[in-house]
Amino acid sequence: MRSGWRLPVGVALVAVCAAGCAAGTNKGRVCKDAVTAVGSYNATLNRISPDDITGWKQAAATLATRFDALARESDDHRLSTTLRGMAAEWRGVSTKMTPRDISGMQAAVQRQPAVLDKACH
Repeated sequence: MRSGWRLPVGVALVAVCAAGCAAGTNKGRVCKDAVTAVGSYNATLNRISPDDITGWKQAAATLATRFDALARESDDHRLSTTLRGMAAEWRGVSTKMTPRDISGMQAAVQRQPAVLDKACH
């Protein structure tokens, strides 16, 4: 596994709410918490050896669990649905990732920032 994939995860999703998330209900807080969860995921990856596939899988599973919790907290239907979808994708990443195939993680990292940004604005 290459450590070069660590930075894009945090950078791409942290940019989602950099300018501020939607105000009103709890949508803004949930969006910021989602970005924080991604930052925690990224920090965890920085502590895990690139060869520790079990650690990488656990980190993805933890992120999925956090997205599920945020989906339950959100009072915005679209955001809740988006977070549930993101959680499902990370659960898939956590079960399918192998040392030679990180394509699921790559796809999530490339696709999810725009999806979360759309749901948060």
